[in-house]
Parts: sequence; structure tokens; C-alpha cells
Amino acid sequence: MKIVYGGSVLLLIFLVVQAASAQDEQRKRGPAGGKEEISFQTDVFPVIKKNCLPCHAEDNYNPSELSLDSYTLLMEGGKHGTAVVSGKAAESLLVQKLDGKPPFGDRMPLDPKKKRGEPSTKKLSDEEIQLISDWVAQGARNN
Repeated sequence: MKIVYGGSVLLLIFLVVQAASAQDEQRKRGPAGGKEEISFQTDVFPVIKKNCLPCHAEDNYNPSELSLDSYTLLMEGGKHGTAVVSGKAAESLLVQKLDGKPPFGDRMPLDPKKKRGEPSTKKLSDEEIQLISDWVAQGARNN
């Protein structure tokens, strides 16, 4: 009886620990398709800084009037309206402009060597585009 009881207690402890571990893992994941939560500061902003700030810095003139120096400026949008629709990547201009067929103008980022009217050959990697899209889908938090 003691062996069965002891084994039952160990099994119960094991199941409780497993359940707690699963809950911790779920908390770490974002709401978008079970993917881990994406951080604006550590994941998204470095991509923006590298690829977008050469043109979309607050101190630079750009026709869209969209500055991407900070989360606040990104969320303010520009001349064409809101760049990010929180939770809705497909409706966000930021994501649409990175894709192959934006709703207006050229795909971003622009290739500085291209002539007006020619398609841009510069492109974010598929992983970078997916990262930004997933961040928007997760709620576009300033984290």
C-alpha cells in the first residue's frame, strides 16, 4: 500500500509540475498562432533601424511624412494614415508596403540605385517581413 501511495504522490507531483510548465510556456507565447511574443525593441526595431531609417528618420524629408525613429512616431503614421492596425497585419500599411504589391507607390525599402518607375530590387528577407507581420498580428505592442 505504501509503494502504491508513494508512487501516486510522485505521479501527482509530476503532473502538477508538467501543468505549471505548460502554463508558463503558454504565457511566453503571443496570441498570434502560438508564436512566441515578439518584442518591438529587441526584434522589430533593429530591422526598421537597418532598413527603414535611412529614409524614414524624423530629421529626413520623405514624401510619406512617416517617421520610424520610435514606436510613438511609427504608431502616429504619416501622410497616408495609420501605418499599423494593431492585431491586423494584412490591413497595416507597414506590412503591405513590404510585400510585393503595395496598395500604392513602391515596395519598401526603396533601392537608392533604382530609377523612378523601376521596381525596387531591395527587399527585406521573408523572415524579416514575417517577423514584422507577426508583431502586428500580436497587437503591435511597445515591448
